[in-house]
Formats: sequence, structure tokens, C-alpha cells
Amino acid sequence: MGKQPILLTRGFRDRVSAQIERMNNTPEDAKFAVSRRRDQEALSEAQAWETLAAMGAPPRLPVTVSVKACYDVAGWSTHASSRVLSGSPSATEDASLVAALRRNGAVVVNQSNMTEFAFGALGLNTAFGTPRSPLDPERRRIVGGSTSGGAVSVAMGFTDIALGSDTSGSIRIPAAFAGLAGFKPSHGRYDRTGMMFLAPTFDVPGFIARDVEMLQRIDDVIIGELGIHAGRSVAGRKFLVPSDFANEGVQPDVADIFNQSVQALRAAGATVVEEPFPELSSYGPIAVEGGIIIAEAYEWHRPLLDSSAHLYDRRVGPRILLGAEVRASVYIHAIKKLRELAQAYDQRLQGYDGLLLPTIPCLPPRIEEVESDEDYNRLNRLTFRFTEIANRIDAPSVTFAPDPTRPIGLMITGRRGNDKALLEVSRAIEAVVQPNFKTFGATP
Repeated sequence: MGKQPILLTRGFRDRVSAQIERMNNTPEDAKFAVSRRRDQEALSEAQAWETLAAMGAPPRLPVTVSVKACYDVAGWSTHASSRVLSGSPSATEDASLVAALRRNGAVVVNQSNMTEFAFGALGLNTAFGTPRSPLDPERRRIVGGSTSGGAVSVAMGFTDIALGSDTSGSIRIPAAFAGLAGFKPSHGRYDRTGMMFLAPTFDVPGFIARDVEMLQRIDDVIIGELGIHAGRSVAGRKFLVPSDFANEGVQPDVADIFNQSVQALRAAGATVVEEPFPELSSYGPIAVEGGIIIAEAYEWHRPLLDSSAHLYDRRVGPRILLGAEVRASVYIHAIKKLRELAQAYDQRLQGYDGLLLPTIPCLPPRIEEVESDEDYNRLNRLTFRFTEIANRIDAPSVTFAPDPTRPIGLMITGRRGNDKALLEVSRAIEAVVQPNFKTFGATP
């Protein structure tokens, strides 16, 4: 689907109808992406926006949206793709972000599947099914998580955008594995009311779309800005590649595309500095050793674990239960240390437009490669090794696909609060890298 029809209100109902038809005629595994649908309501709302546009009141964001099952949508149960909450009552009102999207013309088409309670980077779900990467013709490779269904919904053309959440990379990972773009903002940029948390210290709402231009357009509408942007040239821009961290454990295919992307930026006039940044390797271990995610998750899940522990996924419930053992002093020390590292990171990035990394060090694993707990834990940790950096220090981060036909992402992470500037430079990078990658043309 091209960019222009997405931005037009004319033919909105027809576009929704075509997307519904795609959901009806899709490979069986792609149906795992969607938990709930509202076909007739979506058609009626699209028609209403068309009518308003014809009367001179066009919406700012006439797009279709897939909403992750951890957000309230009036009339739907917010079950977070877990059997634990499958019988919970329907939400009585929309989450703040859902409401903001709808006010500006977005039409909710479906509720998307996810990793249970957003706790996992691989996208596995034993109760609701595991979405697969649409870029794998054999449909054997995972699409990653936890916003797994949202990524598939956009990639398969079921919706234009997906609303997700990101704790350690849960938007950017599936976006990369599906050949899409994803945006993880700074804390406070978007209202989190009506979103179910995994770990409030790290959780942020964000979006998946086909390209950075759409991510930028969504951000403009939500923030209430006019959408006037600077030029999209990368000439004169300066980026930092953490040479030690960026090369560790990266598969050859991923390294090849990353290096081609850096070459394209340099050819377009950007300065790319490659220097060691050893502190980056400490962010993840500090969060793990401090038990931040599991402690915060346990605080919310404690009553459900007391009554329904047997309904949890075997790779979710037991891990959350470990949060009961986290000592307050260890937790507080980890939070303090990450705040210090966030300040040091901001200082290190002074004078740079962003930190460049591959989004994920590896290609999406096949389903059979993550069946054992040992393999699951190893690949889960590897998958979010680069993406978690932004969450631990509260920095905005964008991923996009240098080659949208391959499940490999290029990620740029900025400085805290510089979300608008990061989206601007990300769009400029995307405009340079995608066509230049085709020129270089090295397909492993």
C-alpha cells in the first residue's frame, strides 16, 4: 500500500473494506495476529469521516489502527493476551491514546495479539497463538514481541498503523522483524492512561507503521503540532556508532546491512564516528540485577498469581513470581544507577544527532529454535540486547528497515526529550539509506 492513499480521506471506507477483506483471506498463521475485530463499526466510522471531509472538515489522521490488547478500548476486554484475564469485563472507555487517535480520524479495526502481559521479546503465546514474520515465506520464523500482532497487522495490510507498548524493545523488535518502522518515545510524551503496565519505570506507548514519515505524522497529531519540518538532508549530521557494543554477537547478515547503511550515510555527507562505549553493556545487567521489571510486575500481578497462577504461560508467571524476592535496597540502587548512567549518556551524545545500532543482532529465530527453555532464554535476551538501551535511560528510539523485504532493522537512539528532532533525523536517514541500499545491492 502506498503512502498517498493513507493520507487521503477520500475512499477511506473503501480502504477499510479492502483491509477487512485481507483479514478474511489470509494465511492461517497470520490470523494469530488479531484477537478482536469490529468490521461494521470500522466501515461506518470511515464513511462518517469521508462525509465530514466532503463538508470541509477533513480529519488530521485518516488511518486505520490495530490496538495492542494491553490498551483499553470501550467494549473490549483488556486481556493482554492471557487466559488469566480472558473473562475480565469490557472496558467502559478508551485509553487516552486510543481516544486521541479517534478524535483525529483514526478508525480502530482490530485488537492485536501480544506476548502474554508483554513479558517477552520473542512474541510467543501458547494461549492465543504465535504470530510469524510475514517476511518468511515458510512462516516458520517468529515476528518478535511483545507487540507481535500489531506488527503483523501492519505488514499484512490489515491496518495502516499499530498502537503498541515498549518495555525493552517491544515495539522496535517486531517492527524490525517485519520490515517496518517503529517509534519508542521518551517518558511523558504520550499519555499512558488506560494502558496496562508490565514495568512502569520502563513502559512507554509507541507506534508501528510502514515508514518514519507516518510515525512523524502520528506524533504531530498527538502532540498537536503543525507538522512543519526542517529539511531531510543528512549532510552535516553527526552520528555515533559504539564500535565495541555494536559488533558483539551480531550475525553476518545483520552486520552487512548495518555497514552498508553507515556507508550510505557517509556518502550523503554525514559524519559517522566509531568509538568504544563500554558503559552501554552495563545498562541491561543493572536492570536485571536490580529486579526492576520483575519487582514492578509482581506488585501488579500479586493478587492474580495468588488466585490464578495455573493460568499463566509457563514462561511468564514463574518469572513474575520471582519479583517477590527482590530486596528494596537492591531495586532502589539499580534505579539510582540507571539515572546516573542516563545523565552520562546525554553528556556523551552532546554534539551528536543520535546513536546508531542494528535494531536486533540476529535474524528472527524459527519456532523450533525457541522451544527449549535454555534456547528461549538465550535468544530472548539476545533479541533485546540493543533495544533495551533506550528504555533503561529513558531515551527516544526509532527503527526502520533499510531493505523492507528483509527482517533487519537500523536503529537510531537520541537524547531524552528530543523526540521531535529524532523523528526528523530518522526520516532523513531512511530517505538516504533505503534507495542507497538498493544501489549497493549486496543481498546475503
